[in-house]
Amino acid sequence: MTNWGFEDNDASQGNTEGNGPKALRDAYEAMKKQNDELTQKLTSFLEDQQRQKMATVFESLGVPGAQNVYQGEADPEKAKAWVESMRGVFGGQPQQAAETQQQAIEPKLPASMQAQFERLSQAGADGAPLGNVEAAQAAVNDASDMQALINSFKQMNF
Repeated sequence: MTNWGFEDNDASQGNTEGNGPKALRDAYEAMKKQNDELTQKLTSFLEDQQRQKMATVFESLGVPGAQNVYQGEADPEKAKAWVESMRGVFGGQPQQAAETQQQAIEPKLPASMQAQFERLSQAGADGAPLGNVEAAQAAVNDASDMQALINSFKQMNF
């Protein structure tokens, strides 16, 4: 089948200018290929964005691993309903109870008393302050480079 005879006539006359139907078909194919590639990139970008959005939803609900198991629609409200139903099935505590429990655990000390509390907690179980050996061991554990390690051994008083 011929392409309306344009390729043969142009080539035989030495005219290779791209202005015939074949040039239009080639341009169309190139544009179609470019459009398909852009569509694929856009689709993958939108899917990644949706996955990130759903990951945020599951993290805010306190179940980041549930995203791998969830197979419903990518709707935050439906995902929240699914998580709540799974908590009911498996006996997990509801999100509100977890939030109130976390609020109860957080310390309510003012900043002025925080240093006193830390000193008290470092004093040990029997109320005695840390001895030289315990202080040296803490300094060794906290050392991040060789010089800090050498300094911690210099502070030991035996």
